Amino acid sequence: MCFSSSASFVVAAALLPLGVASVRYCLAQRRSELLPLAFSPLFFSAQQALEGVVWLGLAPGGPGWLVHPAALGYLFFAYAFWLAWFPWCVLHLNRQAPPALRRRLLQIALVLGLLVGAGLWLPLLLDGSLLEPVVVNGSLNYTTTLLADRWISLGLGSTVYGLLISAPLLLSSSPRLRWFGGCILGAFLITHLAYGYAFTSVWCFFSALLSGSLYWILRDPDPHAVLVA
Repeated sequence: MCFSSSASFVVAAALLPLGVASVRYCLAQRRSELLPLAFSPLFFSAQQALEGVVWLGLAPGGPGWLVHPAALGYLFFAYAFWLAWFPWCVLHLNRQAPPALRRRLLQIALVLGLLVGAGLWLPLLLDGSLLEPVVVNGSLNYTTTLLADRWISLGLGSTVYGLLISAPLLLSSSPRLRWFGGCILGAFLITHLAYGYAFTSVWCFFSALLSGSLYWILRDPDPHAVLVA
């Protein structure tokens, strides 16, 4: 599979109107509990735009000085933000009386997401030598050196990462949101098996495409199905 700056920028541009429409819908319907999810396509848009900048910087004669800051911004979303964002979004859906066990599981996922995200991304922020994006088989490999590399295999680490992101969505009572979580998990499995050499970039690309469906999810004709987390 071949990606490029054009692919990243096209996806980023396509998600902008969907994100704006999602936010405007929630505001018009006074559905503040849905706003975090509504903002998600906008965040995916920003992440894909950053990857487009990485592509431009790695191109022959491109602005190489942009590669590291753009890659660091991209990995903020990939390594830290999404790990905490989706558990918090699902927790936010019903803040008044969610099932106790489900709420506890989501709280655990949120805490784990914050801790794992900080452990993955902060070392890259503090030491730029731990990050070196390269193009491999037409895709981006961010080539990061992580603190846990000496103890945890890449396969196990990526599996934990994938579960921390998809599990909160699968815990939702909304069929549409569970469908979204299932698609995210499916994209993880495909990427893990077929594009392991560029796992982070390819999975985030697929996830960004899937985030366009959040506009449809938020407009569920049965509000209760989305409200109950």
